[in-house]
Amino acid sequence: RVFKMFATTSAAARRLLVRPAVTRSLKGSKWPKPPIPSDDNLPKGCMVGIVVSDKMQKTVNVRVQRWREVPKYDVRQKYHRKYMAHDEEEVARIGDTVRISPCRPLSKRKFYMLQRILKRAPNLDGL
Repeated sequence: RVFKMFATTSAAARRLLVRPAVTRSLKGSKWPKPPIPSDDNLPKGCMVGIVVSDKMQKTVNVRVQRWREVPKYDVRQKYHRKYMAHDEEEVARIGDTVRISPCRPLSKRKFYMLQRILKRAPNLDGL
């Protein structure tokens, strides 16, 4: 009876029938995936990103990088989005790592406020 089942299936299907079951966490690779970096300790709505532009008055452009799960392929994909944030004292420079928090809309595209500078970029004005 087992041989009849094998006779009707393809070689690839036979290999799958003989192999032991693989757990979902190890599917497709030898090692489990590393955890997605999370911002669990941030207040609600806050994001961490890098300042990519400070050319506007009292406004900075912050690039926030995130991860997204693609369930069809069981992979993670990196993506980013730029947000305009209000910088009242104009202290942020290009390359600074900052935390932005949501606030009421300040203009058409600006509804985040610079909360704090987490890491300063090196000062390259002398070059």
